[in-house]
Amino acid sequence: MVFWGLCMNNFLEELKSQPDALKDTFNYIVGEGKPQFLKIRDFIKKGGITKLIFTGMGSSFVSSYLPYYILNQYGIAVEIREAGEFLFNTFPNVKQNCFKDTGIIIISQSGKSGEIRELLRKINEIELNDKPLTIGITNNPDSYLAYMTELQIFMNFDEEVSVTSKSYVCTLLLLYVMAKTIIGEFFTNETEIQNVEAFLGEVRSFLQDQKQINKLWKEILSSFGYDIDFLEILSRGPSLTSAHQAALNFKEIVKSYSEASSISTFRHGGIECLKESTKLIILSSDKEDFAFNIQFIDKLVNKWACGKILHITNQEFDEKAKKIHDDPKIITYKHKIEDPHLAPIMEIIILQLLFYKMAEKKGIEPGVFKYSQKITDDL
Repeated sequence: MVFWGLCMNNFLEELKSQPDALKDTFNYIVGEGKPQFLKIRDFIKKGGITKLIFTGMGSSFVSSYLPYYILNQYGIAVEIREAGEFLFNTFPNVKQNCFKDTGIIIISQSGKSGEIRELLRKINEIELNDKPLTIGITNNPDSYLAYMTELQIFMNFDEEVSVTSKSYVCTLLLLYVMAKTIIGEFFTNETEIQNVEAFLGEVRSFLQDQKQINKLWKEILSSFGYDIDFLEILSRGPSLTSAHQAALNFKEIVKSYSEASSISTFRHGGIECLKESTKLIILSSDKEDFAFNIQFIDKLVNKWACGKILHITNQEFDEKAKKIHDDPKIITYKHKIEDPHLAPIMEIIILQLLFYKMAEKKGIEPGVFKYSQKITDDL
């Protein structure tokens, strides 16, 4: 077995560089990028845009769940579409009025994925009066995406070479600010900016504390296990962003299969696959979702079947929750991020660190692609 931990591989290095990447992105948001966010807000506020479609591939698509949950709660119509399916199967054949008063937010770290380029070509063939507003979110100012959209928002971090880590969390931060700006809760007072700065400080403290990371690896994985053939990741609401990204990362990093699902959907089918060896991760970073999740966990350990459950949460436990979590099947990890819409950034950092160590223990160099590649520029 090769012990990759003897030196920091590219993926771990990029994981630990996330605080700097997030800071660079946030500096862009409150500086050079601020006018772009305000333009988007004004388009919607003045009635020019009544519907938003977020689209991308892989991690870029998954990140769209975050604004989907924020904006729909405020009555703003939001769709999320995987760019490949948007391009090949759901792009309207009739162009007139199909995108009237619509904004399409296209997300791609490289800005040159094959599906993104072809989707933009289709959009830009639409007659001017029927054409949607296009907004590109990318880390590449010289990309096709940046050149072919009307508004651009940049991630503003240095190059990423391994499996997606900092590009994803920086995208989440951008989308968080975009959604909060649209509903009028960002750039309106200093408190919101200070809250994000405090959050970024918490992320930095966590990733710079190697003793805490070692404790995370030891206390969780010694009980949860390292060699997992199938991992079920469940959540509700904003944390579904993390669940879907974690399932993707588990496959890319650990080279084993994983599925992400809402707990509601899991109860309609997935529940029938439960057995005594089933490994589950449950994410609960929203107070209301947490109350439902506790009931679900109680049934898992006392009524149904499961092996080990890793419950990642930010909530305080009442006596009932404490009693449920005394079950040896449950491993609990608590993080300190209170905002349920910022929590997905911390959730995915925790999970990527765990997946890194799982891969290392299996003798796999974490974050190295076996068959795919960093940028898929074909179709």
